[in-house]
Amino acid sequence: MDVNVPVRDGRINQTNLRLKACAKNIETYVRSGIIPIILSHQGRKGDDDYLESMEQHASTIQSLTTGVNVKYSNSLTDQDTVKAVSELKQGDALMLKNVRDHEDEKAKFASAEESANSGMVKFLSRLADFYINDAPATMHRSDTSLVGFIPAMPSYIGLQMESELRVLEEIQRNIMAKEKTAVIFGGKKWEKFEYIYEIGKNSNVKILCGGVPGQSICYVTSKESFNDENARFILDTGSLDTAHRLVTEFGDRIIKPTDFILESRESTTLSELRSKKGGIADIGDDTLNRFFKAIDEAQMILYAGPVGRYEKGYNQTIRLITRFMGEKAMNYTFGGNSADSMDEIGLDRAYDQLGGKRITAGGSGLAFIAGKELPVLDAFKNSRKRQ
Repeated sequence: MDVNVPVRDGRINQTNLRLKACAKNIETYVRSGIIPIILSHQGRKGDDDYLESMEQHASTIQSLTTGVNVKYSNSLTDQDTVKAVSELKQGDALMLKNVRDHEDEKAKFASAEESANSGMVKFLSRLADFYINDAPATMHRSDTSLVGFIPAMPSYIGLQMESELRVLEEIQRNIMAKEKTAVIFGGKKWEKFEYIYEIGKNSNVKILCGGVPGQSICYVTSKESFNDENARFILDTGSLDTAHRLVTEFGDRIIKPTDFILESRESTTLSELRSKKGGIADIGDDTLNRFFKAIDEAQMILYAGPVGRYEKGYNQTIRLITRFMGEKAMNYTFGGNSADSMDEIGLDRAYDQLGGKRITAGGSGLAFIAGKELPVLDAFKNSRKRQ
């Protein structure tokens, strides 16, 4: 399962969509007689959101379930793990510590079959009867815990994975049916640019760029307008090659920022940015109104990243969400920062009640729609072929 969530000052965001989805499915599994042993990760080693212990996650999941006793063991492949598993009984679930603490998790194996022979898989597979992958947000990765168990033991796609794959297939069908689509693309992760590029090849797709992607697009088209601070930031992202391809091939379908709000809360147009000091924190009002127009014209909306630093109190993302969540157009919110921006400001329930569909998959969901290879799904397909 994937319970990788935002962390601030060492504390996890307990209202996160992924934790709620995980709790719901654990409850279903336990009621079906399964005793789950949960593997997941929190952040990357060296990053601010990395936590070796997953005890906060276990405690939060416990609070979100009924009739489930969620235990925690700060171990992975030692006798403490064996002892914790041996003490489990019906109604229990066990979460182990951050799987990325194990050297095998990020080891570069040539295939899923090779990772199946790793020490971690051999140890843990002896403690369980079967494996369920219920982490759709990580299906674009080939980490050992995601693909290594599939050739090693009876393995199944989980409830959350199955549900989100149906939603992603629905989005694909709508795009192929030429539904007018507005993709709101923002956030900090410029790695998703390549997925957006592939999705943008569909002529019915418009791309509304905020956050780092929006700044990158603006730099490609108007780098002379950037002050030194923001120019250095964008150059360090490594996003400009793909941004340039987007502008060159889909320029007429990209809606980029024309103005910004700086960290000082001062508003500035793109042309005035060079004379200002401070980093960009949000899109400006003129850009927001242009986004509104594109949303109003769309038949389907894909929200794939906040357009500004909502977590710091910059509110254009909130205004954007409240606009499209009330639209009659089909709308979908991807996991990661997009879902987080709803959870953290309390709009998640209203969005769901108004018919919006949220999934935990972020970059992996975009990769699916873009037609990219997904190692987890490939491992399942190859496993079926061997049977």
